[in-house]
Amino acid sequence: MVRPITKETVFMNVMELDFPSKIELEHWIETFQERIWTAEVMAELSKAGLIRTTVSQVWNKENHRLTRTFEYETEKAYRECQKIIEEKVVPKVGKNYNTKYRNNRGIVIYDYRS
Repeated sequence: MVRPITKETVFMNVMELDFPSKIELEHWIETFQERIWTAEVMAELSKAGLIRTTVSQVWNKENHRLTRTFEYETEKAYRECQKIIEEKVVPKVGKNYNTKYRNNRGIVIYDYRS
């Protein structure tokens, strides 16, 4: 569901998720909301300061990759959300997927919106 953004993004985390096979990637896409990123987890992250998260499938590379972007109100909100993710998401992901992750974190310095 896409909702209008009413808060400004200050801190971002862009995660690359590489899957060993197309089957694992497709399974993750089909089940990530109901099994891992549940409505309860997302509500808790929103309360902690998560503004927006977006998942996209990378199509211009010869691999099985998704990117996930998280936008936060502040760096403090990012840190609070990381605690929630470590406790409620990471254990589920580790049990179900053999995924390699790479994170890029930063502070927004330029944001063009049309």
